[in-house]
Amino acid sequence: MKPVWLKICPEEPLVLGSLRPDAQFLASRTYIPGRLLRGAWAEWLQMQGVKNILGHVQRLRIGNFFPAVEEGELLYALPFPLTAMTCKHHPGFWSEFLKKHQGHGIVDTLIPHLAYHLLEQAGARMRAPFALTCAQCNGRMEPEEGFYGVYQYGRKIGFVQFRPRFHAQTKVALSRFRRASHFQMLYTVNALAPQAPAVMSKDGNKPVVFLGRAYGDPQAVEELRQALSHVAIGALHTRGYGRVKVEATTLPGWPGLKERVKTFNRLLVALWQDLKRLAANGGELPDQPDGLYFSVDLLAPGVFVNNGLPELVPELHINGKTLRPVWWATRPEMASGWSTAWGLPKPTNLAARMGSVYIYRWDGSLDELFPALQTLEAEGLGLRRDEGFGEVLVCHPFHQEVEER
Repeated sequence: MKPVWLKICPEEPLVLGSLRPDAQFLASRTYIPGRLLRGAWAEWLQMQGVKNILGHVQRLRIGNFFPAVEEGELLYALPFPLTAMTCKHHPGFWSEFLKKHQGHGIVDTLIPHLAYHLLEQAGARMRAPFALTCAQCNGRMEPEEGFYGVYQYGRKIGFVQFRPRFHAQTKVALSRFRRASHFQMLYTVNALAPQAPAVMSKDGNKPVVFLGRAYGDPQAVEELRQALSHVAIGALHTRGYGRVKVEATTLPGWPGLKERVKTFNRLLVALWQDLKRLAANGGELPDQPDGLYFSVDLLAPGVFVNNGLPELVPELHINGKTLRPVWWATRPEMASGWSTAWGLPKPTNLAARMGSVYIYRWDGSLDELFPALQTLEAEGLGLRRDEGFGEVLVCHPFHQEVEER
């Protein structure tokens, strides 16, 4: 099942729901969860008097939509994996188009970590522990979070971090019982602005867009697009927030699945051979690791259960074989939400955080594995996938950036 790429263009500030540190502050996420779009579609169907709403929305699995500034040729936008790191003293990409935003670079540590780990398992006696420092200033590296876009300008490929701009507004709290203002009760809305600082121009703002995938019936994709042109998304619909425009798009710079897996393994062999030279017994070690390796990266929180108990490390079942990760990087969070249709909170589950990375080994050919990986990307992983949880990407393109970008 091939995905349909969609581009969401906000026309008003967005309040996309987030944890509230207190009752007087409404924060917003900087990306659009797929389950939020699903809820807006269901709301539109309810307004149209459709009876079998669940049957309609189940025809489509909607992924998360990630932000970028629309300027120049935008190739794609994604969240950073948890293995991305940057210089502590000069953070940021050095390949940014504007000098004021350039740092010492951001690098992905997954493949170096994996090569070092596999070498140790193969019996390598490494002369030094695994450690990374900034290539330019030899300073400490720290994890990088958020979202990035890849742009092309002429022959130059630039990596750009998304820098959101927020629209703050203080409002009077209303009583749900008296339908009048509460005495001395105010709250502040911190909404995501529909524009952000330009990434190529020195001054001014450019529109923000959100890129994401939907899997399923093409007719259902069109129904979703029509629904989102009539109803707002997020919170505070009646107060000037949440209007968007949706259109189908293509991403000419998006690497194919087979290409990503091949590149991942090619870089793993290259890093293996580089690190092998540092081992005290390098001559006794093989020239490359056994098996085919691939990463499964979470583009949404994942809810996983093993024998009825929650866990953060999922198993894969491919062609009658059970695969456990050989290496992973993850952090916990809580998966929850609010059902507008029922007016009740959704169940709360332990979840693996967006950006979590799991490495699996396959003892076979890529041709045997490829259909299962296609299904994995199309269907997701874990529980509550119909709500947008468990969206995955096999061999995230940023894992190829083993040198500072």
